[in-house]
Amino acid sequence: MQNVKTITSSNKLDFLLIYCPLWFPLTYLFLIFNFPSISPFIFIASIFLFAETHFASTWLFFFDKDNFKWIKKNIYQIVVLPIYILLIVTSLWFLVPSAVLIIHYLASGFHVTRQSLGISKISKTNTKISSFLIYFVSGICLLTGLIKPGIFSNMVLINNMNFIIFFVAILYLISAYYSFNSRFSFIRNFTPILTGISIYLPLLFFENLGVATAIGVGMHWCQYIILMFSINLRKNKYKKIRIGTNQFLKNRVFFILIYSSIMTSLTYLGMPKNNLSLNTYSLLYLIPLLFQLYHFYIDGFIWKFSDDHIKSSVGKYIFQKVY
Repeated sequence: MQNVKTITSSNKLDFLLIYCPLWFPLTYLFLIFNFPSISPFIFIASIFLFAETHFASTWLFFFDKDNFKWIKKNIYQIVVLPIYILLIVTSLWFLVPSAVLIIHYLASGFHVTRQSLGISKISKTNTKISSFLIYFVSGICLLTGLIKPGIFSNMVLINNMNFIIFFVAILYLISAYYSFNSRFSFIRNFTPILTGISIYLPLLFFENLGVATAIGVGMHWCQYIILMFSINLRKNKYKKIRIGTNQFLKNRVFFILIYSSIMTSLTYLGMPKNNLSLNTYSLLYLIPLLFQLYHFYIDGFIWKFSDDHIKSSVGKYIFQKVY
């Protein structure tokens, strides 16, 4: 079998955590259909453990001393311009909060879809056709989610759900097992594209936009977290920074847990509990929303490998060395 560069410690983990983290929606669906009474808890847990930790992981870029000069050089695009934009968004919130939520929804969709294309490029499976499919399917699902979320919700049959989840899970595990076998290379080539086009499919089957987003975009959260931590830990080890790897990891995890705790609390307190109207979100919800918008914005810079600094500071550490 051809030697393939890995992001994590093995090809199988790359498949499960980055190229096709289908376990996330399967687990989420299994829990909410079999234990509906704890569905709100599952939603908040997914926000805390995955969504906000993924947003927090962006800040690891700013902790890296190698990036300080680059940040200073690009201070206007990285700091000043976003402040102006976020001030405008804040002002708009007091006039038409629903408009801000729609802007956030569309910005998130663009950001997530761009990452899906990035993942397909990392896996060397990106083509013009695959890019078109990811953009087209994601765009249709996002627009449908805005106009009529859960348009096919009547097709979700609870009685058959466990069978469907079990059947898909078996196929998924078989695919993971054979994904890097040269005789089944089509599996590895297809799964990053499948992940990209399926992230927003839940919007067609669930009327609750929050739940639908968590089910699908959870795969994006997982991909981002694994990429950021793999890059940071690998760079720390390569640079032989004075602080040990264990302490380095503890410091980052501590920051991310604190950040996620604060933002998850604000999200929960700011969300409407009964009336799901776009105008019933409180001011508390605006705080994590602004940080999320900055995440969507700044990622357009810190993953831009055409920039020589980003290529050497981030891109260089995506893969483990193959000896």
